[in-house]
Amino acid sequence: MSRALALCLGLALLAACAPTQTTAGRRYTLIVQNQCKGSNEAVYLYVNGQYWGVVQGSRAIQDLAPGNYSLRAVGTQPGGLPLTRQLQLDRDQVWTLCP
Repeated sequence: MSRALALCLGLALLAACAPTQTTAGRRYTLIVQNQCKGSNEAVYLYVNGQYWGVVQGSRAIQDLAPGNYSLRAVGTQPGGLPLTRQLQLDRDQVWTLCP
């Protein structure tokens, strides 16, 4: 009887230590599609106030943690208009500029 109890206890401990999948462990991709023309044809991209490079055409930003993001795109040419978006990243998403 004690052997069965020890086996059950051991299995319970193993189950408690098994990894569980949480949203904190997931990573997502944000695709920025720039369809703008003129002075916003190429834009400087900022994510949470941090410069992430120039986007002309399309760019995939991979391995982003879930959470809130503040996106900003500013035309590289004079007269370019700033484009902004607040985003709750809980899945892969696309931000289309000048749709």
